[in-house]
Amino acid sequence: MSEAYTLHPFDDALVARFVQAALGEAPPESAAPAHPAWSRQTIAAARRGYEAALAGSEEGANAVTAAFARIAATAQPTFYLPDAGLTVWEARIDRGIGMLLRPPSRLFGDAGLPTAAARAMPIRLDPAGGMMGGAFIPARLVPDLRRLLDARLERLVRRLVEAELDGVAILGQLMAAADYAAANGLGLFEAMDVIAPEAPAADPPGARIIEPSRTRLDPALRKRLEAAAKPPKRPSVIRRLFGRGRPAADSPPVPDD
Repeated sequence: MSEAYTLHPFDDALVARFVQAALGEAPPESAAPAHPAWSRQTIAAARRGYEAALAGSEEGANAVTAAFARIAATAQPTFYLPDAGLTVWEARIDRGIGMLLRPPSRLFGDAGLPTAAARAMPIRLDPAGGMMGGAFIPARLVPDLRRLLDARLERLVRRLVEAELDGVAILGQLMAAADYAAANGLGLFEAMDVIAPEAPAADPPGARIIEPSRTRLDPALRKRLEAAAKPPKRPSVIRRLFGRGRPAADSPPVPDD
């Protein structure tokens, strides 16, 4: 079964409204004003999690970050990334993305969440941790993410394919999330098991979940990704017999037999 990772574009104003509501400094409806009843229920869960996090409970801290991801899903599209969240990407696919990741404690601490509760938040997603939010990429670094993905495209697609994932759709989806966030001046927040494509449309209300899809990719990008996903061409038998499978760097290319 795929792990249900999601990416949530967000702005600092949304984080501030969420933290104020969770602390009881603003009405719970202010977190998701278009859906007041649902917002009250979600903020109540965040409030309970916050009180537990104050005592050092990681489970309580996870409830806070999960609630924020759900609030964010009512404000911006949600990008679904099966088996490929940001911190999982760093661990399994390419460590370079780690330079751009920031811990959730910084996001919520900067918005006013007391340090004792923020420190209880895990730095990375835990595949066994259940519903939770994880690391984030601030808006100012999202363009760097997009450039990194483009520069390492071929290598990343190959590694995804080696991991038995659809490298074309998944890398294309991460690029799409970065493009959307960069175009709107937003950061990206990751979460796990908070929202799944099969979730009812009313929970969270108004959520728009975008799944990985080759057909939605720009044709030129799709062609490049699909080329990178193809296995390397093996040299012919004659070329292997005569040791011509790997021409020297300074030798002219050997024509196909």
